[in-house]
Amino acid sequence: MSDPVLRATALTRTYHDGARPRPALRDVSLEVARGDWVAVTGPSGCGKSTLLHLLGGLDRPDGGEVWLAGRRLDDRSESARARLRRRHVGVVFQFFNLVPTMTAVGNVELPLLLAGVGRREARRRALAILDELGVAEIADATPSGLSGGQQQRVALARAVVHRPDVLLADEPTGALDSGSAEVVLDLLRRRHAAGQTIVLVTHDHRVAAAADRVVTMLDGQLVDERRLGDPARRPATYANLLGLEG
Repeated sequence: MSDPVLRATALTRTYHDGARPRPALRDVSLEVARGDWVAVTGPSGCGKSTLLHLLGGLDRPDGGEVWLAGRRLDDRSESARARLRRRHVGVVFQFFNLVPTMTAVGNVELPLLLAGVGRREARRRALAILDELGVAEIADATPSGLSGGQQQRVALARAVVHRPDVLLADEPTGALDSGSAEVVLDLLRRRHAAGQTIVLVTHDHRVAAAADRVVTMLDGQLVDERRLGDPARRPATYANLLGLEG
């Protein structure tokens, strides 16, 4: 078996919001194989988003290690983590995080330009991925003129345009209506079918049921991990996990 593309070992993270420390992660370990789709579930405040941020190098743990594409991530400076992230990670946030003054295509080509891709090639690839995701017609629109579903598709295009090793998504359907959420879920399915590795935080049981593996968190710890079997049986299989969320 090949080495995992993403590996976290014994992660701990504590926030100090006031007089009392608040543990967010307690000795969390996780391995993600290339091409895998892992859904991280659990109640609000259980540490899901904290884990995702550490896996992507957006934050540093207090203890433990994060390895990405064979390179240790957590012990690097902020700028070094950003360089690794630009090469190996795509991130999709719940509330899109698009640059409001840039067009949709400008947002999508931004990570390519930061990675040193020429402007003409960056524009070509950005337009191609917007077309693949069904929003080529809004390429010249700014985020304020787009629906929530359109903004999320632009955010997804921006996250995958540089062909990252891992796509990290934090509640990508959480701010969407059911119709837009289904469109985004279908896009994720297609990216996964094309070989994209995905780690996704979600409260949406439909989204979790589409994954290869579901890990459940509670009070900063991983309390359950299961690989879902035959896609036709996934909804029933995942139903067995719902009680863990309380």
